[in-house]
Amino acid sequence: MKILAVSLVAIVMLLSGCVGYIESEAPSTPMPPAPVPETPMPEAPVPEQPVEAIDQIDQTEVVLPDEPPINRTWVSPGKVNIGNFYPGARAEYPMTIHNGNDTNASFAVVYRYPDHVATGYVKPPIEAQDWVIIADSTPILMPKETRDVLIVLAMPEDANINDKKWEFWISIMDTTQTGNVKTELCVRWLVDMR
Repeated sequence: MKILAVSLVAIVMLLSGCVGYIESEAPSTPMPPAPVPETPMPEAPVPEQPVEAIDQIDQTEVVLPDEPPINRTWVSPGKVNIGNFYPGARAEYPMTIHNGNDTNASFAVVYRYPDHVATGYVKPPIEAQDWVIIADSTPILMPKETRDVLIVLAMPEDANINDKKWEFWISIMDTTQTGNVKTELCVRWLVDMR
Protein backbone atom coordinates (compact mmCIF):
# COMPACT_ATOMS: atom_id res chain seq x y z
CA MET A 1 0.00 0.00 0.00
CA LYS A 2 2.85 2.33 0.88
CA ILE A 3 4.51 1.59 -2.50
CA LEU A 4 1.25 2.36 -4.31
CA ALA A 5 0.91 5.71 -2.56
CA VAL A 6 4.53 6.67 -3.30
CA SER A 7 4.04 5.66 -6.93
CA LEU A 8 0.89 7.80 -7.26
CA VAL A 9 2.66 10.83 -5.75
CA ALA A 10 5.61 10.35 -8.13
CA ILE A 11 3.30 10.12 -11.13
CA VAL A 12 1.40 13.26 -10.11
CA MET A 13 4.65 15.18 -9.58
CA LEU A 14 6.03 13.97 -12.87
CA LEU A 15 2.91 14.93 -14.78
CA SER A 16 2.52 18.30 -13.14
CA GLY A 17 6.19 19.07 -13.69
CA CYS A 18 5.97 18.05 -17.34
CA VAL A 19 2.80 20.06 -17.89
CA GLY A 20 4.38 23.12 -16.31
CA TYR A 21 7.47 22.69 -18.43
CA ILE A 22 5.47 22.24 -21.62
CA GLU A 23 3.31 25.27 -20.85
CA SER A 24 6.26 27.47 -19.92
CA GLU A 25 8.17 26.54 -23.10
CA ALA A 26 5.21 26.93 -25.49
CA PRO A 27 5.08 30.32 -27.26
CA SER A 28 2.09 32.47 -26.37
CA THR A 29 1.50 33.58 -29.96
CA PRO A 30 1.86 31.44 -33.05
CA MET A 31 4.84 32.04 -35.34
CA PRO A 32 3.99 33.59 -38.72
CA PRO A 33 4.85 31.48 -41.80
CA ALA A 34 8.09 32.22 -43.60
CA PRO A 35 7.71 34.60 -46.55
CA VAL A 36 7.75 32.96 -50.00
CA PRO A 37 9.62 34.92 -52.71
CA GLU A 38 7.49 35.87 -55.68
CA THR A 39 10.33 35.60 -58.23
CA PRO A 40 12.28 32.34 -58.76
CA MET A 41 15.84 32.10 -57.52
CA PRO A 42 18.47 32.52 -60.28
CA GLU A 43 20.37 29.33 -61.24
CA ALA A 44 24.07 29.02 -60.55
CA PRO A 45 26.25 29.96 -63.53
CA VAL A 46 27.59 27.04 -65.60
CA PRO A 47 31.32 27.21 -66.33
CA GLU A 48 32.19 27.49 -70.00
CA GLN A 49 35.31 25.30 -69.74
CA PRO A 50 34.76 21.54 -69.12
CA VAL A 51 36.17 20.23 -65.87
CA GLU A 52 39.27 18.07 -66.35
CA ALA A 53 40.12 15.09 -64.20
CA ILE A 54 43.39 15.41 -62.35
CA ASP A 55 43.96 11.67 -61.88
CA GLN A 56 43.22 9.28 -64.71
CA ILE A 57 42.20 5.74 -63.72
CA ASP A 58 43.75 2.92 -65.72
CA GLN A 59 40.65 0.84 -66.55
CA THR A 60 42.74 -2.30 -67.03
CA GLU A 61 43.56 -2.33 -63.31
CA VAL A 62 40.06 -1.65 -61.98
CA VAL A 63 38.54 -4.67 -60.25
CA LEU A 64 34.88 -4.45 -59.36
CA PRO A 65 33.56 -6.14 -56.22
CA ASP A 66 32.81 -9.82 -56.85
CA GLU A 67 34.61 -9.67 -60.20
CA PRO A 68 37.85 -11.60 -60.81
CA PRO A 69 40.84 -9.62 -62.11
CA ILE A 70 41.32 -9.65 -65.88
CA ASN A 71 45.13 -9.15 -65.73
CA ARG A 72 45.84 -12.18 -63.55
CA THR A 73 45.61 -15.89 -64.24
CA TRP A 74 43.04 -17.63 -62.02
CA VAL A 75 40.83 -20.71 -61.70
CA SER A 76 37.36 -21.14 -60.27
CA PRO A 77 35.96 -22.63 -58.12
CA GLY A 78 38.59 -23.13 -55.46
CA LYS A 79 36.71 -26.06 -53.94
CA VAL A 80 34.13 -28.59 -55.16
CA ASN A 81 32.04 -30.57 -52.64
CA ILE A 82 30.56 -33.89 -53.74
CA GLY A 83 28.02 -35.44 -51.41
CA ASN A 84 26.30 -38.83 -51.29
CA PHE A 85 28.85 -40.39 -53.66
CA TYR A 86 29.02 -44.17 -54.12
CA PRO A 87 30.68 -46.83 -56.32
CA GLY A 88 29.16 -46.61 -59.80
CA ALA A 89 28.31 -42.90 -59.41
CA ARG A 90 29.48 -40.07 -61.64
CA ALA A 91 29.99 -36.40 -60.71
CA GLU A 92 31.07 -33.66 -63.08
CA TYR A 93 31.81 -29.99 -62.68
CA PRO A 94 33.15 -27.35 -65.08
CA MET A 95 36.32 -25.68 -63.88
CA THR A 96 36.94 -22.17 -65.20
CA ILE A 97 40.46 -21.12 -66.24
CA HIS A 98 41.38 -17.51 -67.06
CA ASN A 99 44.58 -16.47 -68.86
CA GLY A 100 45.61 -13.07 -67.48
CA ASN A 101 48.68 -12.85 -69.71
CA ASP A 102 49.11 -10.60 -72.74
CA THR A 103 50.18 -13.64 -74.79
CA ASN A 104 48.75 -17.09 -75.48
CA ALA A 105 49.23 -19.52 -72.61
CA SER A 106 49.27 -23.29 -72.60
CA PHE A 107 48.00 -24.97 -69.43
CA ALA A 108 48.48 -28.46 -68.00
CA VAL A 109 45.40 -29.71 -66.12
CA VAL A 110 46.10 -32.90 -64.15
CA TYR A 111 44.93 -34.99 -61.20
CA ARG A 112 47.04 -34.21 -58.13
CA TYR A 113 47.55 -36.10 -54.89
CA PRO A 114 47.02 -33.47 -52.15
CA ASP A 115 49.74 -32.12 -49.88
CA HIS A 116 47.21 -31.76 -47.06
CA VAL A 117 43.47 -32.32 -46.66
CA ALA A 118 40.56 -30.56 -44.96
CA THR A 119 39.67 -31.42 -41.38
CA GLY A 120 37.75 -34.70 -41.25
CA TYR A 121 38.99 -35.84 -44.69
CA VAL A 122 41.74 -38.27 -45.68
CA LYS A 123 43.96 -38.46 -48.74
CA PRO A 124 42.41 -40.40 -51.65
CA PRO A 125 43.02 -44.02 -52.51
CA ILE A 126 45.70 -44.54 -55.17
CA GLU A 127 43.04 -45.76 -57.66
CA ALA A 128 41.26 -42.37 -57.53
CA GLN A 129 43.59 -40.98 -60.19
CA ASP A 130 42.05 -43.49 -62.64
CA TRP A 131 38.53 -42.26 -61.79
CA VAL A 132 39.18 -38.64 -62.83
CA ILE A 133 38.53 -37.63 -66.43
CA ILE A 134 39.70 -34.21 -67.67
CA ALA A 135 37.94 -33.17 -70.87
CA ASP A 136 40.83 -30.95 -72.07
CA SER A 137 44.07 -31.55 -70.19
CA THR A 138 46.18 -29.14 -72.30
CA PRO A 139 44.05 -26.08 -73.14
CA ILE A 140 45.69 -23.17 -74.96
CA LEU A 141 44.06 -19.85 -74.07
CA MET A 142 44.39 -16.58 -75.93
CA PRO A 143 45.28 -13.40 -73.97
CA LYS A 144 42.57 -12.54 -71.39
CA GLU A 145 40.49 -15.57 -72.47
CA THR A 146 38.33 -17.48 -69.99
CA ARG A 147 37.35 -21.10 -70.67
CA ASP A 148 35.56 -23.95 -68.88
CA VAL A 149 37.17 -27.38 -68.69
CA LEU A 150 34.91 -30.25 -67.64
CA ILE A 151 36.22 -32.43 -64.80
CA VAL A 152 34.50 -35.78 -64.20
CA LEU A 153 34.81 -38.14 -61.24
CA ALA A 154 33.51 -41.58 -62.34
CA MET A 155 33.94 -44.27 -59.70
CA PRO A 156 33.58 -47.84 -61.03
CA GLU A 157 30.87 -50.04 -59.52
CA ASP A 158 33.43 -52.53 -58.20
CA ALA A 159 35.49 -49.87 -56.40
CA ASN A 160 36.27 -50.78 -52.82
CA ILE A 161 36.73 -47.68 -50.68
CA ASN A 162 36.66 -47.71 -46.90
CA ASP A 163 36.99 -44.00 -46.18
CA LYS A 164 33.78 -41.98 -45.94
CA LYS A 165 35.44 -38.60 -46.62
CA TRP A 166 38.41 -38.11 -48.92
CA GLU A 167 39.98 -35.31 -50.93
CA PHE A 168 41.91 -34.93 -54.17
CA TRP A 169 43.10 -31.91 -56.14
CA ILE A 170 43.05 -30.82 -59.77
CA SER A 171 46.27 -28.95 -60.63
CA ILE A 172 46.39 -26.19 -63.23
CA MET A 173 49.78 -24.88 -64.35
CA ASP A 174 50.67 -22.37 -67.03
CA THR A 175 53.40 -24.25 -68.90
CA THR A 176 54.51 -21.08 -70.71
CA GLN A 177 55.77 -19.54 -67.45
CA THR A 178 59.46 -18.64 -67.42
CA GLY A 179 61.89 -18.11 -64.59
CA ASN A 180 62.81 -20.11 -61.52
CA VAL A 181 59.44 -19.81 -59.75
CA LYS A 182 56.36 -21.32 -61.39
CA THR A 183 52.86 -20.92 -59.99
CA GLU A 184 50.53 -23.90 -59.64
CA LEU A 185 46.82 -23.36 -58.97
CA CYS A 186 44.70 -26.15 -57.50
CA VAL A 187 41.00 -26.91 -57.13
CA ARG A 188 40.15 -29.02 -54.09
CA TRP A 189 37.58 -31.80 -54.53
CA LEU A 190 36.02 -32.97 -51.24
CA VAL A 191 34.15 -36.27 -51.61
CA ASP A 192 31.62 -37.52 -49.04
CA MET A 193 30.59 -41.17 -49.53
CA ARG A 194 27.19 -42.63 -48.67
